Amino acid sequence: MSDTSSASGPCVDCQLLPVAPPESGILVVAPPLASSLASVGQQLESAGFSPRSEVPSTLSVPYGPGQLGALAECLEAAFSSIEQHDARVLVLPAGAPVDLPALLRMETLAGFLARARARWLVDLLAEHRATTWFQPVFTADGRLYAHECLLRGLERDGRTIIPPGVLYSAAAAGDLMFHLDRFARLLAIRNGAGVGRLFINFTPTAIYNPAFCLRSTVEAVREAGIPSELVVFEVVESQRIEDVRHLVRILDTYRAAGFGVALDDFGEGFASLNLLDQVRPDVVKLDIQLVRGIDANPYRATIVQRIVAMARDLGITTLAEGIETPDELRVVREAGVDLVQGYLLGRPAARPLPQGAFARAA
Repeated sequence: MSDTSSASGPCVDCQLLPVAPPESGILVVAPPLASSLASVGQQLESAGFSPRSEVPSTLSVPYGPGQLGALAECLEAAFSSIEQHDARVLVLPAGAPVDLPALLRMETLAGFLARARARWLVDLLAEHRATTWFQPVFTADGRLYAHECLLRGLERDGRTIIPPGVLYSAAAAGDLMFHLDRFARLLAIRNGAGVGRLFINFTPTAIYNPAFCLRSTVEAVREAGIPSELVVFEVVESQRIEDVRHLVRILDTYRAAGFGVALDDFGEGFASLNLLDQVRPDVVKLDIQLVRGIDANPYRATIVQRIVAMARDLGITTLAEGIETPDELRVVREAGVDLVQGYLLGRPAARPLPQGAFARAA
């Protein structure tokens, strides 16, 4: 595996990415109130555009190469945040008719602006400018057990890292979670071939139809030559799941292919126990807030002990993540956790640890 190879080459996800708007075209805008049409038109004219009214209650605004961004900024300034959810817009190629079939495809201005702001993310995915970093997971006695695959974006210089929080925030705002989540899974599989056991994150809300959305994931694992028993798919943000039946269908698809499944943030909120019964994961990752400062909090230590004992009775592996101090490591070991992870033991890095490695604090 070479992390440099991930920053170039064709993107297998490009056919799923939103189509870029035409370089030159017409933006049709329908304000929420027809009475505001004249005011919006004046603001557009002040910005150097030439709006015209071809259809009642709408404005058609021609734009040229490089002008769509400025036009979007002008519309954002012309409408309040509430009005942006009521206003409708449509981008058409130059010369296309502004007729009823076209107007039926109009979207909210808020959605259009969100996608415009996230256009850089579409470009990043299309250009395959990302890599996978690996954070090691160890057994409680310090032996390397697995690596968690973590997405990192790359600027066009190929060196500057774009943090995952920036990527996922842009994806959520721009309705690109499906694209980013699938991209990250496939990239992790390609870069993780030959590494050993892998934990690969996924967001359940980004998977619409498990049979369709996960087909490429299952095929990618097989093509990479990774034994299915070495792959654990980890549910991120498990405490924010509203449709548990949908999650169960996703995990059933993974299990049918021979993969393991893990829940993160276990112990956060009141839904964990119900989710545990319905999902029945192979691994639970203890919520980081239970681990943080556990050596100075006997309540947390007792809670973790009880969770570990319950998981052991159910045949579930426990993983304590976010370990940053020797005392935190000592207490979770005393509680009987099976696996440990955290900056004290090994930070995320572009290259995985070699097989047989030990934790720094073992």
